[in-house]
Amino acid sequence: MNLDDASLRATDFTGCHIPQLSANRSHIDGDLTLTRLVSDGISLFGARVSGNLWLTSSRITRNDSGFAVSGPQLRIGGGLYAHSAHMTGGVNLWGAEVFTVEVDQARLAGRQGPAFRGDGLRIVQDLRCTNLLIEDGGIRLFGAKIGGQFWLVNADVRNSSGWSISAPKLIVDGGIYAHGLTTEGGVNLFAATIGESIELTASTLLPYRQHALRAPGARVEANITLDDATHVAGDITLTRLESKGTLSFSNTAFSETSKVNLNGATLGTFRMESLTSPPVALDLSHAKIGIITHSRDSWPSHMALTALTYQALDPVLPADHRLAWLRRGSDYHPQPYEQLAAHYRQMGHDDDARKVLLAQHRLRRRGQRAPARLWGYVEDATVGYGYRPGRALIWLLALTTAAAIVFAVTPPWPTQSNGPAFQPFIFALDLILPILDLGQEKAFAPVGSTTWIAWFTALSGWLLSTAVITSVTRRLSRSA
Repeated sequence: MNLDDASLRATDFTGCHIPQLSANRSHIDGDLTLTRLVSDGISLFGARVSGNLWLTSSRITRNDSGFAVSGPQLRIGGGLYAHSAHMTGGVNLWGAEVFTVEVDQARLAGRQGPAFRGDGLRIVQDLRCTNLLIEDGGIRLFGAKIGGQFWLVNADVRNSSGWSISAPKLIVDGGIYAHGLTTEGGVNLFAATIGESIELTASTLLPYRQHALRAPGARVEANITLDDATHVAGDITLTRLESKGTLSFSNTAFSETSKVNLNGATLGTFRMESLTSPPVALDLSHAKIGIITHSRDSWPSHMALTALTYQALDPVLPADHRLAWLRRGSDYHPQPYEQLAAHYRQMGHDDDARKVLLAQHRLRRRGQRAPARLWGYVEDATVGYGYRPGRALIWLLALTTAAAIVFAVTPPWPTQSNGPAFQPFIFALDLILPILDLGQEKAFAPVGSTTWIAWFTALSGWLLSTAVITSVTRRLSRSA
């Protein structure tokens, strides 16, 4: 049946069997009703339908490379309703405009192309694909615009040769709600803009080229949730993601090779807790996060934390537990330690902050050359790199007491006839502290083997004093 360029008030082919229906560029003032239609192909290129397009319970099969329903640049003033429809060959709505689209409980399969093609599609209200089964070909919505919500509740979307849902630069004024979604081919939301939330709760995401969910550069106004036993069998790549809400992995099961990449992401809250199985790696490099919430058993074994910034960590844990978290990074970088120390100082936990900075210096020491590493050991043992100043007093007392005992047993010879009386403890202190002049070192000279002891005591005092001054200066400059 050929209705190309026709002008009609309304058209009703309910229950008809039409091998081919062509209505390209036709104008229909009312509804185009194709309910329970059986056909081998429908062509609606450039058609105008003022009312609704009804495809409810239709059976349309296209055995060649074309689409079962081909409607590029189709304009529908009302809605497109394809409840319980079976379409083998797919639906092409490239560049179409429609008030709302509903393909609930339908069954679609592509033929050498997507099962649902909506590149450049404009929908005033919702796109509803609930309880939809796409046997092959997937959904493609490159550059589409949805004014309401995108519903994928209990949908099963498969593609044997590409993305199950490919929607780069998709714009959804509402949210994407996909509770119970199953994908075989991964979800691609590259540079998408979502006005509300993305909910993938209780879903199963099987990958395409190792990507279960890919959304670099996406912007989400509210939350992204993969909770309630969501199974992720590939990587989650959300680099440069911007979300004012919460990215949540709670009671989520990752496969043994899954990785989560949040490099450069900006998040209000990042939640990773009560995971059935954690991912193998997590990249938070250069991410900016308001609050990080997690449970102790949810962090992967490999993490990248370089240039990560955050305002709060929940729960509040002692420094020893957080240091184990930082050590999961593959390489040493000072910034994660500085960030964690600043976090503890902000909460008033100065002792935890000192523990973190001390651990930072010890880890950095491993990569230094031998002289610097040796000096690092001296600073660590004496004053804990300036974060354990009490050690300096202990070392000074011990060294002074030992030297005083030695010189009390073997007193030095006086070098002045009218000099002061010999005081072993004052003499040892005068040797150890080069910045003091107590008169004992000038008035007496060690004899015999005590000469070497005097040199060792003076050298030790010089090293100890230098370590104290260097470490305290470093600490004061960083505090400022």
